[in-house]
Amino acid sequence: MPYRYTCRTCGLPGAVHPTRWGARRDEAGHRRAAHGGMSPPGGDGVHYAPPSAKGPLITVGVLLLLVVIKE
Repeated sequence: MPYRYTCRTCGLPGAVHPTRWGARRDEAGHRRAAHGGMSPPGGDGVHYAPPSAKGPLITVGVLLLLVVIKE
């Protein structure tokens, strides 16, 4: 399942990681760099990041293009 760290104070979303552990590393790094190692006043957290709908659309588009080229 994909996870992402988000800092509500900075409005900064982190990268999407396949595990919660990867997003927790982003959380620790951002807290150290931007907030002196402390929890930001506006809050932050690691949350489930729903997959993008663009991936399947691109796959379908490429497959349709290949079918058209083959004919």
